[in-house]
Amino acid sequence: MKADTQLGEMHNRLIDCHRQNPREGLGDALLMYIQDPLKPRNEQGRFRVNPILLLLASVLALVFGAFLVFSVVRS
Repeated sequence: MKADTQLGEMHNRLIDCHRQNPREGLGDALLMYIQDPLKPRNEQGRFRVNPILLLLASVLALVFGAFLVFSVVRS
């Protein structure tokens, strides 16, 4: 019985925490992970992407493109 009361209290605390921070959601968390940690915004207030993620995405696109080219040329 004690575990049920603790679970209920924890549930109520979580609801109160989420009511205090309504803007904190999944989209905001994802945006925080992909933005540049040193300069998240530029002078105009626009969003900046993390350069490492941008480099990884471009290398992945090049590898995928090379895979497609060599798989089509082979047949």
